[in-house]
Amino acid sequence: MSLIAGAVLTSIFLILEGHKTWRDAGTEIAELLLCALGIDREEAFQIARIELPPLLEL
Repeated sequence: MSLIAGAVLTSIFLILEGHKTWRDAGTEIAELLLCALGIDREEAFQIARIELPPLLEL
């Protein structure tokens, strides 16, 4: 839990300071967490950058 909270908090500060975009920060957090769960770094990189399907329209 601390890993997630720390990554999110750090990303928020980087975004507010203008060093990262929301998209870049989110992708990097996803990649970090996938690696922490034991997924190979290359595979985590690819998974974190897969385009998500569009949300359902109501």
